[in-house]
Amino acid sequence: MIMPRFLDVEASSLSIDSYPIEIAWSDHQGNIESRLINPYAVDGWRDWDYNAQQMHGLSRKQCREEGIQPKQMCNLMSQSIKPGEIIYADGGAFDENWVDVLYSEGSALGYAQFKVVHSDAIMLPILTKIEFDEKKRWQLYENLKLEARRMVGTRHRAEPDVHYLIELWRLCISMSKAI
Repeated sequence: MIMPRFLDVEASSLSIDSYPIEIAWSDHQGNIESRLINPYAVDGWRDWDYNAQQMHGLSRKQCREEGIQPKQMCNLMSQSIKPGEIIYADGGAFDENWVDVLYSEGSALGYAQFKVVHSDAIMLPILTKIEFDEKKRWQLYENLKLEARRMVGTRHRAEPDVHYLIELWRLCISMSKAI
């Protein structure tokens, strides 16, 4: 079965001056690609929140040493994610913004040609087939999120967070097929 594509972004902070430091995305078979981004490659990328660092566990030094240039990241993503394609992220507007920040610095076009959409937009319609009552559907969804998180474990890193979205989608699909 071809699955939707998922994306997750880890960022320097949640402030207006934040920028992406790690991005992971999946293909239609569930394979995940993930890269760190070197924040020192862009002069204006100075924002850093040590509370965010404690959550994702990535230091600026690690991103500098292991990260790739924004242009390289845009090239990798653009080779993998086709123009007009939709990719789903549970960070919604946050992840969309960080992709925009990345592409404004690392792409000749200045923007991504794919669309980032909140993952609820693909998950909840599946669950509508199972539970018509909106309140009960949201509760079911929250329970499935907990189950998917238990399956994956690690969080606040891009690759495991994409894996979590894949598992959540699989749980939704599996439940819809069971009825």
